[in-house]
Amino acid sequence: MTSPDYYPLENTPKIEGLISRHFEGESDYPKMLVIFTNLHAAGQYSGETTIESLRADYSNLSNTDPQDDLIFFEIDSKTVAFCRFYWERQVKTGQYTYGINVRVDPSWQGKGIEQSLIAWGETRGRYYASVLPEGNNGAIVTFCRETDQMKYNILMEAGFTIDRYFHSMSRPLIDLPERSLPEGITVRPVLPKDFRKIWDASNEAFMDEYGAADPTEEWYQSYLASPNFQPYLWQVAWDGDEVVGSVQNYISLQENELEDRRRGYTEGISVRREWRGRGVASALICRSMAMFKAMNMDEVTLTADTQNPTGAMRLYTNLGYRPYMTLLELHKSLECLNS
Repeated sequence: MTSPDYYPLENTPKIEGLISRHFEGESDYPKMLVIFTNLHAAGQYSGETTIESLRADYSNLSNTDPQDDLIFFEIDSKTVAFCRFYWERQVKTGQYTYGINVRVDPSWQGKGIEQSLIAWGETRGRYYASVLPEGNNGAIVTFCRETDQMKYNILMEAGFTIDRYFHSMSRPLIDLPERSLPEGITVRPVLPKDFRKIWDASNEAFMDEYGAADPTEEWYQSYLASPNFQPYLWQVAWDGDEVVGSVQNYISLQENELEDRRRGYTEGISVRREWRGRGVASALICRSMAMFKAMNMDEVTLTADTQNPTGAMRLYTNLGYRPYMTLLELHKSLECLNS
């Protein structure tokens, strides 16, 4: 058994046997999955994370240094927490997002580990703010479920404030609406030669939305490797050879089994600017719902930015989606870190 690759860290909680270490690659995926599984059992996380999804994400990291921007906590050789730091630069504003994703096993929450990982992430934020062009134009960002009161309180005490709300919304597959595509717009099966074109069109459409950053090749490779990459379920609208918009549907078999339900995801909904306002998105979503009903799914779900400028919330509500969970996006200014 090899010794852990220690990650020097100050101000760790005084827990006997606690060490901090660097990311160890493939061997860490099963350890991370145990934490996600325990978070799911505690009602703090969805059940769709798998070894395959972890591998897709962590073998294609973008704007994250695997050596210095990932940290793991162990107690008596058992991994109990980890944190990823990443950065992105928003296209519209030029502001940086310095993201901190903290995951702590439920049995070790509230013992000071969260505070230590947040402080570590803020240190990484200060570093990148000092080396990236105009790096001081940005904020530390993290996420928390509205129902996760302990994590919320810890973030508030650390100086974070709520900046944005995201609703997870679902709809039972009964009394389905119907919408027609505009004349001249067609839907056809997705072929491998279409993957990059659809990806590019989707990213172009999302550039109008909050937080959009220039996509990287690592994002694309992670996208292709994800278990949720299921192009045989997609609904993609075409105007000749031009991608108009898409709904990149998927089914999480893992989550459905854990939750004992039959749910389809109507996610990745996008329409390019010149085709908006003609009912393309609503038609593609209705086609997606009909498809999932034919597959014996019971419901569909999606996540929406409540402040989306394109009117997405109104569209989803009109099609029968209703919120069932709220995710909070919390910010902390870089000025707070230096005060």
